[in-house]
Amino acid sequence: MVSAKCTSCDVHLVSLHQYNERDISTERNALMVKIKSVQRGWLKPVLFAILLMPWIALAGTTGKIAGRILDAATNEPLIGANVVVQNTTLGSVTDIDGYYSINNIMPGRYSVVISFLGYRKVTVTGVVVKIDLTTNVDTKLQSEAILGEEVVIRAERPIVQKDLTSSSVTISSDDLKRIPTENIGQVVNLQAGVVSGHFRGGRTNEVSYLIDGVSVVDPFNGQLSVEIDNSSIREMEVISGTFNAEYGQAMSGVVNVVTQEGSPQYHGSISMYTGDYLTSHSNVFPNVDRLSSLRTKNVQGNLSGPVPFINGLTFYATGRYFYDNGYLYGTRVYRVTDRKPVEVKDPAGNSFYIMFASGDSAYVPMNPSKRYSANGKLTYSVGDLKFSYSLFWDDNWNKYYDHSYAWTPDGIMNHYRTNLVQSFQITHAPSANTYQTFKFSYNKFDYKGYLYENPYDTNYVDPDQGAPISNYTFRSGGNQGDRYDRYSNSMIAQWSLSSQISRRHKISVGVDAKQHEIYNHSMGILNQNTVDSDPFTGALLFVLGYPNPGAPNNQSYLKRPFESSAYIQDKIEYDIMIINAGVRVDHFAPNASYPLDLRNPSRDTNFVNHGVMKKAVDKIQISPRLGISFPITDQGIIHFSYGHFFQIPSFENLYYNADYLITQSSSLSQRVGNPDLEPQRTVMYELGLQQVLFTNIGTEFTVYYRDIRNLLGVEIINTYQGIKYARFINRDYANVKGFILSLDKRFADYYGIRLDYTFQLARGNASDPLSAYYNNQSDPPVETNKKTVPLDWDQRSTLNLSVTVGNPGSWNVGLIMQYGSGWPYSEDVRVSNGVRFENGGIKPSTFNVDMRAEKTFSFNQLNFTVFALVYNLLDAKNEWSVNSASGRANIDLFTSEAGRLVGLNTIEQYVNNPSSFSPPRQLRLGITLDF
Repeated sequence: MVSAKCTSCDVHLVSLHQYNERDISTERNALMVKIKSVQRGWLKPVLFAILLMPWIALAGTTGKIAGRILDAATNEPLIGANVVVQNTTLGSVTDIDGYYSINNIMPGRYSVVISFLGYRKVTVTGVVVKIDLTTNVDTKLQSEAILGEEVVIRAERPIVQKDLTSSSVTISSDDLKRIPTENIGQVVNLQAGVVSGHFRGGRTNEVSYLIDGVSVVDPFNGQLSVEIDNSSIREMEVISGTFNAEYGQAMSGVVNVVTQEGSPQYHGSISMYTGDYLTSHSNVFPNVDRLSSLRTKNVQGNLSGPVPFINGLTFYATGRYFYDNGYLYGTRVYRVTDRKPVEVKDPAGNSFYIMFASGDSAYVPMNPSKRYSANGKLTYSVGDLKFSYSLFWDDNWNKYYDHSYAWTPDGIMNHYRTNLVQSFQITHAPSANTYQTFKFSYNKFDYKGYLYENPYDTNYVDPDQGAPISNYTFRSGGNQGDRYDRYSNSMIAQWSLSSQISRRHKISVGVDAKQHEIYNHSMGILNQNTVDSDPFTGALLFVLGYPNPGAPNNQSYLKRPFESSAYIQDKIEYDIMIINAGVRVDHFAPNASYPLDLRNPSRDTNFVNHGVMKKAVDKIQISPRLGISFPITDQGIIHFSYGHFFQIPSFENLYYNADYLITQSSSLSQRVGNPDLEPQRTVMYELGLQQVLFTNIGTEFTVYYRDIRNLLGVEIINTYQGIKYARFINRDYANVKGFILSLDKRFADYYGIRLDYTFQLARGNASDPLSAYYNNQSDPPVETNKKTVPLDWDQRSTLNLSVTVGNPGSWNVGLIMQYGSGWPYSEDVRVSNGVRFENGGIKPSTFNVDMRAEKTFSFNQLNFTVFALVYNLLDAKNEWSVNSASGRANIDLFTSEAGRLVGLNTIEQYVNNPSSFSPPRQLRLGITLDF
């Protein structure tokens, strides 16, 4: 065996039968004619499809292998050499220049077999394929008469990716196993330019999340609803810069997840852990200063393999149960049935209060959560067709901490969320260079919230029953009385066609259509009694009831908006540059109406056009995208990208208060949606450099700028009756600029390091779409910003460090360290001399360390892994929320102005809010069995 170096792959060579020169020449000529015929045969239908077929949008889920096959002795191209991806049906033959390409390859690690008559056979191992990128495998074949001799060529994956035209990070399933994360949300927040879900200064709902190329964003609020566990991920791409025309309905970034498929052999694993919060900050986090092994529980397992008796059909299935009691506890000083203090006077006229506190002072968890989830996938391949069906399901329950209920913890609501994502996909690959995909998906996101399931449960009391009557005072009874029930159903159909029509051009076209059904209903408790009162307190006796349907505080709507889109994309690959150029067309039909006269929403007949409704018009947007990469050398690459990006605002803002119910009010307290909202838009620029520094070490430097317009805001409207209300419009704007410096030492020699630093300025006229609404509720109203100010998530400096040390398959330790400079906050005017500076103050910086350590033991065909997962290893007390006067968490400079407290708590107890800080240290210990 002979070993040698190659720049792209590991290779095994085995000789074939020998042919004389005339036979080989004849064979080459025949193959060349065949290749040209195939190219001509597919070129016309592809161009015809591009021109005449409807266009759609489909996210990439596959990559490409390409390269040249040359004669080792003469460096002449070998025409008609066979190139096959091992253990798949994918393959190609080289053209007149010795060039080949194989498209539609799922991301992962492969072996590639290259053979040619009269030359040794080559098997290339360790070829890594990434989403939407090209992996080059160039090989020289030797003519050899000796049979059976084998040559091994060891290759390393290139540190720089020459066809990467914008900032993108690809994380494989192997990468995920080495770092202390459990879901994609944690992984996303580790990426450069991402701050708590904000991609490069954008709002959190400006990101598109896709599973196997299909959107899984809840259209109601634009957020990711379904949770994806790391065990289900085959590869994950996080695009924080510009992105190609295939991606739409996003302005800040794209997270594209390709899920696991069934394997040819049976594989499975079972994992479980238990854990607890353990902190020395018991003065802030009550009841979390001692170990309790059952506070956090997790059990999950997966199994994959072939389906018996059906050749070509494989399956992958995983399930998980997770429960966390949380780290925020309340004390049951009061029960829900207790009531606010009652003032009485003695004969001398002195007043005092009678307190009602029937609680047992037990600790009660106030942010617990529970989740059941399952993911399954069936894959069937026959000939040039591939069918797959996948299902994601999860069922969630949780509560949200409410500091005012800290001494009446039984009064906070339960929240339920059930998600179902089903997808059926057909891929047709008639050749190595052309494939088309049909995708059909049904997404259902179902939400409910209430304290008791039965709306007329006799345990309900008047929500106002225990409301505090003084500042800095906990509630002394009562319960949250709101209820909501909403769902979002989406039927999605997609088609795409991709073809390598020549060595230089890969054309992709696509179309999709989304039919949504959005239902939302909310209502609050109403005291039906308006007469009888308590003889002791004088308060009205409570009789449980609700407003009539269609009245304020009991509204619902059902809307069916429709979306469609199209794109065409050309990837042009030259030796000196790679170009991604495309254009996208988006269409949106809100299918709703609104009052023609916005000053008469109540349809008063005394005014013209009363009751006349205006239909919201359809919206059409065209988005050009361009990305260019310049490979200076094989170790240095410069890229530039530019694009226009559009996104329809979340449907909750289009259809809020869809009946336009505006009732008599002396202050601004009502708002409505706007189905005629225009798309929000961003123009993004990016310039970057990739450079190899040393063996296995590379760096990347990127500068970027974003101009953001038509952001969601509100306008204040006065009705003819003198009532003020707010209406959503496109009014806000922002701009973001910054740079990212990354250093990557890929995992080799038992360790790997990833370091990135982001400097960013995110400024705009408003962080919250409702800023103008809140500003106009004060007396006097606060003037809306006329110039840009720091946005709430304007974190100037962000540093992420990932370190992995170990021997894969034996032991591993992974550390994640994150530092962030302070976020801005608005100072209290009492400390800024009466002048208001929005977001003029800076919160303290944050620092966090997470760790995962594991050791694997092998026994026969089984692998046992014991592991420890520690979040917030150093038990840092990061201040997430600060007092506007002191700029510090839980430090109030003006408690002297509190006045008399009417309650059992002290001011210090009330000011000490545990939700102002990041979660304390959490330790999880577990075991995994792989078989």
